[in-house]
Amino acid sequence: MRHIAVISKKPELSGKNNIPDGAITGNGDLSVILGNSESGMRIHLAKCDLWFCDELHSKGGIRPFGNIDIDIPAELYENYYVEQDADEACIRCRFENGNKKIGIRITVLKTENTVLIESDGTEEILPVLKCVEGDRDGEIGKSEFDSVEYIYRKLGDKEKYFRTEAFGAIKKISAEKFIFCCASNHDVEKPLESTVEHIKSIVNVDGLKMLHSEEWKKFWSKSSVRLSDETLENGWYQSIYLLAVCTGNKKFPPGLFGNFITVEHPAWKGDYHLNYNYQAPFYSACSSNHVELTDCYHAPLEEFIETGKKYASVFGCRGILYPVGIQPGGFISEYQPQAVNPFMRLFLGQKSNAIHPADIMAFRWKSTRDAEYAEKHAYPYMKLCLEFFEDFGYYEKGVFNVEKDSVHEVPMYKDDYSDLKYKRVINDKNNVLTLGLLRLILDAAIDMSDFLGVDEEKRKIWKKMLKNLAPFPTCIRKFRRVFRYTEKGQRWHPDNTLGIQHIYPCGCVNLNSDKKLIKIAMNSINSTYRWEDDNGTNSIFPAAVRVGYPAKFIIEKLKLNIEKFQLPNMLFRRYGGCLENCSLIPNVINEMALQSAGGVVRFFPVWDKSIDCEYNNLRADGAFLVSASIKNGKIGNILVYSEKGGELTYIDPFSGKKMTVLTEAGETVEITQ
Repeated sequence: MRHIAVISKKPELSGKNNIPDGAITGNGDLSVILGNSESGMRIHLAKCDLWFCDELHSKGGIRPFGNIDIDIPAELYENYYVEQDADEACIRCRFENGNKKIGIRITVLKTENTVLIESDGTEEILPVLKCVEGDRDGEIGKSEFDSVEYIYRKLGDKEKYFRTEAFGAIKKISAEKFIFCCASNHDVEKPLESTVEHIKSIVNVDGLKMLHSEEWKKFWSKSSVRLSDETLENGWYQSIYLLAVCTGNKKFPPGLFGNFITVEHPAWKGDYHLNYNYQAPFYSACSSNHVELTDCYHAPLEEFIETGKKYASVFGCRGILYPVGIQPGGFISEYQPQAVNPFMRLFLGQKSNAIHPADIMAFRWKSTRDAEYAEKHAYPYMKLCLEFFEDFGYYEKGVFNVEKDSVHEVPMYKDDYSDLKYKRVINDKNNVLTLGLLRLILDAAIDMSDFLGVDEEKRKIWKKMLKNLAPFPTCIRKFRRVFRYTEKGQRWHPDNTLGIQHIYPCGCVNLNSDKKLIKIAMNSINSTYRWEDDNGTNSIFPAAVRVGYPAKFIIEKLKLNIEKFQLPNMLFRRYGGCLENCSLIPNVINEMALQSAGGVVRFFPVWDKSIDCEYNNLRADGAFLVSASIKNGKIGNILVYSEKGGELTYIDPFSGKKMTVLTEAGETVEITQ
């Protein structure tokens, strides 16, 4: 099937809300989002690197770039029809009334920051480039250079490290074709000159369109999923597409709202919220075999290392300690020296905001065994995270504990949060989230240390920590044993999923776990019951799959979320951000079709047998690419390709037996009945 989101209603949120509802396309850095102008269609322009990173400024954050307005006669525009095509990565518009027709195709070229606007029909169009309107930060305007009119936006003090300048210009190629080109100072040394020179050099777009098409075909050839349920299949592709169109700038990954920015001041500055929001969009990237989407992920984390070391030293620790929110360039999101206890409010009581985003690094390492990535990025970062806990944690009667680490955000931003009140609620001991993260990252760091042949003494320290780490606390709630949020401190929290995030993303409870532990996990999910959650659907659904929750129930609740909260452009409108739920549908499908948690690969372990499925090259831990199918409830032949070689341990779906085979790099193992 073709993977298209059909939008038959004019956007209502684009330009007015943090989460736009107009069609979206982009190339990973530059995006366009459809909205409305006073006389027709508006194309909102946004770019990954357009940040105002002044941490003392309460209105900092990512910014929209500009607009392209196209007048459409009202009688045509009322008949609104737009397609967001994930396969071809473009937007197609059709406006008709009687014999009058306007067709518009918008493509953000995959290979460069150029937007191609093509039209057909009975009426001509004239795209007009405009600055963003209203009260705006920084310098903004229109000017001319070398006979080319351009818009610009400049943010940040020239004397400060972080200065952003972006320039864009539009050009008519023919009556039916127009191009927009742009560049920033983060792309090239002279962005204005580069933009003007580039737009002048383009005279034929056919070759550029061909390159665009080839690149997206390569992208989609890496993996595929075919489902008899068209809603779920389209959701799988559209979700991956939405992540792909905002993760192409390796220096500037997407924050809370990606680069789908149509308002001047997005909530929370659109920043990198490290206590789950930043990492959640990437949960399914590796399992979908789009590892390259995580190439940008480590950039802001690494840029913050020196500041993170200073923050850790305040607590007498080595390693790194991060606040809840950061921005590019090593900036914190907001520092308010006039507030009560301004330094401590950066962390909201949590000590896990550096180690939490390391989960995506662990996912990538486990699923690729990529030595270069481990050596350059994952291992050095994890080592710093663990050094903090080596010093901050402590042994008591042989058990390694972590105290004074809140599981939930302590709302120090409230006016009544005095220093005394803060100290009363900061003393959580052994919260389940930190215990889960430590198990995940210790295991990955030990594995990488051994693989790379480094830090043997450090490896001994980590093995001791992992072996003696405090068990997950439990308690009785509503006559059932569940995971307690902390061993000492907060017992339960009614409106989040932090109490099950040690199951997912941390992977500490799965189908290979002790049956009693699985039962506690099931009880906790039942007690949490956050199937429609502003902050937790992206973790509770895969957690439920990991422990064998009934498949039909999971699909039922997933489709209810789609029905109630998915916008026409396939983003989910939830309070905690918009990009974070791009992992929801693909992650549920991937985990139901293929699980490798706990070192054992399982094929269709939790599957709704009323849905037929065929997938190719989904990625499992150990650097295995798996292709399999199920039809009428019966599993077909399975192919497992070993990228790096090594042991493949799996549950034979035909006999139910646990099997282990030693594979060579490049070998394909066929599993048949």
